[in-house]
Formats: sequence, structure tokens, C-alpha cells
Amino acid sequence: MTGVVDGDDRGHQRGVVTQVADVAARLARLETQFAEIQRLAQLGSWEWDIVANVVTWSDELYRIYGVAPGAFEATYDAFLSRIHPDDRDMVNDTVQRAYAERASYAFDHRFVRPDGSVGWLHGRGNVLADEQGEPLRLHGVAIDITVRKRSEQFLREFIANASHELRTPAAAISQAAFVLANDTLTPGDRAAAMDALTRQAERLRGLSTNLLDLAALDEGARSVMLVPVALGEHVRNAAAVSPQADDATLTIDIDAALAVRADPTELERVFVNLLANAHEHGGPNVSVTARRQAEEVMVDVGDDGPGVPDDYLQDMFAPFAKRRTTGQGSGLGLAIVDQLMAAFGGTISYHHAEPHGAVFTLRFAVAHGDDPDHRG
Repeated sequence: MTGVVDGDDRGHQRGVVTQVADVAARLARLETQFAEIQRLAQLGSWEWDIVANVVTWSDELYRIYGVAPGAFEATYDAFLSRIHPDDRDMVNDTVQRAYAERASYAFDHRFVRPDGSVGWLHGRGNVLADEQGEPLRLHGVAIDITVRKRSEQFLREFIANASHELRTPAAAISQAAFVLANDTLTPGDRAAAMDALTRQAERLRGLSTNLLDLAALDEGARSVMLVPVALGEHVRNAAAVSPQADDATLTIDIDAALAVRADPTELERVFVNLLANAHEHGGPNVSVTARRQAEEVMVDVGDDGPGVPDDYLQDMFAPFAKRRTTGQGSGLGLAIVDQLMAAFGGTISYHHAEPHGAVFTLRFAVAHGDDPDHRG
């Protein structure tokens, strides 16, 4: 006997197929949206099937850990192997305690990517048990907090360094004041104490000013006025107030017609800092040269000294980065230059000179000579 499907049945089947297709499409959209939310939030999800000892990760968690989806051996032991060795026992103890107590947990821990870089995660998890209370699965989320942890570490180091730098002149001022309180001082000793007091007070003033300016630049609270500026004139103004040794030479080779977009006052500050850095740390012969490349102006500030040590290069534009061989300066000069160049829409970079020496290269936007705000 041959079955016959009437029109109503065929219509009902088409309706069911359509509904199934709609549900599948909605599920696909939800999965896509969920993956995008995880990517934007830098949040990965995971589940550990305790009975099967199989760990499942979301795509975002793979990305956070720096491994390709599917490349991870899906076991709990493999997960532990990716935890930083110093945190591995803590992570395992926390998970095992949650397992034993059928409880949820939350903690921060470090992990190691395949390239050796270390990141931070905030992990939260919960135990799912059966009707008899036996654990079946652990599931949870891991939030990438690497940037936050680095910021916290930077802030702690910044405060510690600032405290150290401020303490040094403050102690010298206190000592000078103590000496000056002695009525038996000779005129020469009194003059020497006053000179030390003045120098350290000026150092303290400069350091506090730099700290405030750096904080304002970092937060975008310090405004700069970008106008066309005659580059050569402002470099020479900076050179006039930059102290240098008697045997030092400074060569400035900049076309008088060359102009850049910058804040005139802050532009001079950039070169005061760079020239002071060159005279203090570099060789006796310092040069400033400029050239135009398309719509950019490239400025090289170089010296013929030993160059910047390799172990200093990575953090040289960070606040309080110093060349430890000298122990001089506050370590804020290059950090301020870096922030000011960013405010100008430009950049600063460094490379070794041949056969020896240091070269800092600044990149500015060209200011055309017919701009109405052109300033000399």
C-alpha cells in the first residue's frame, strides 16, 4: 500500500522545516554575538567534564592563552601546565578545594603563553553536582587582566621612584638648613651651604614640575596648541639655555625655511631635554640635523658618545628610566619628550650611530610656508 501525503500534511512539514531553520539561524547568530562579546570583554569561558576529564575552551580563551583553537590538549593537567610555575600550586589547591566543598571560587593568577610572555587572568568557577552531590562538571570564566596588572605595577614603581627622587633633594635641603643654623659658620661655609640649598631647591622645583606635567600629558589634561613653527629658530633657542661642557660642540644644520606643526613652547622643551640628555650622557660632539621627507620632517639629535646600553633600550621612554652607570638626572626627560611628540602627532625613536654614538629621530608633520599661522 502506498501512502499519500495530502496538501495539509505537506504544508505542515514545510512549516516545521522552516521553524527548524529559523531556530538554527537564531542559534548561529547568538553564538556569533556571544563570541564577539567575549572578544570585546577579553573574557573566555571553559568547562571541565570531571568524569571524562575533558576540558572545553571558548575561542576567546584560546586567543588569550596564545594558542590556536583545538591545539590545546583538553585535559586538566594540560591546563595546569600553562599556569605560571609560581602560581600553579595555588590554582590547583583552589580548584581542588572548590571540588571537595562543592563551592564556587574566584582568584587572580598568571599564565605563560607559548612565546614565553606572561599574562594575568581573573578566574571564576563553579561546581555542578548530580542529585547525590557528586561533582559532574566545573565551569567558569577567565578574564584577561594583564593590562590592569601591568598598570598597577607601573603605578607602584612610579610612586616608589617619585618618592626616592623627591627624598634626595629634600634631604639635602634639610641638611643645608641645619648647617646654616650654625652661628659659627665662616662666610665661605655659609656661602657653600646657601649654594647647595639653592641648587637642591631648584632641583626639587624642576622635578615636581616634570612630575605634574608628565601626569597631565599622560591623562590628556595638558593642552598643546599646534601651529606652524620655524624649526631652526626654536632649536637654537633651546640650545641657548642647554648647559654644555666647555670642550663640547653643538652643530645645528636646519634649513631656515623648514617648519613643523607643534606647540612653540613645548617644542623648545623637547630639544632642551634631548640636548641636556646628549651633553650629560653622550660624547662631546652633538648635532641636530633636519630633512624633509614627503609630508614629514625628520630631525636627528645625535652625539658621538658610547650610545645607549642595550639593557636600557626597552624602557628608555618610560618614566624614571635611567642609565644606571651615571645615576644622574630624574629619568623623566625622555618620557616627557615621548609624550610631547605624541601630543604633536609625531614620534620619537632611537638607533645606534656608527661606529659609536646615539641618535634620536623625531618625526613631525610638515607645516607649509603659506599657512596663515606660520611663526618664526
